[in-house]
Amino acid sequence: MAKVIKVDFKVSWMIPVHVKIGDGSRKKICGPDEALECLNHRWPVAKDATYEAAKRKCLAALCQNASAEEARMAFVNAAATAKILA
Repeated sequence: MAKVIKVDFKVSWMIPVHVKIGDGSRKKICGPDEALECLNHRWPVAKDATYEAAKRKCLAALCQNASAEEARMAFVNAAATAKILA
């Protein structure tokens, strides 16, 4: 029997993270679901350890296995490493 994984897409961060994407425009990231979308589809550089850690923490936060703020810090670290914090 398949295991059902509960996912809460309404998890949000207390303080949004702003990143520069594509043409340099700013994007406001308000939670781990938006962060995962950015990591999966808009990431500008090679994937490194901070990128992988951010993906794991964001997914864990959505599955309620990590706090939203842990996911935010992992995303901020990855964005800083990729030099896309706005």
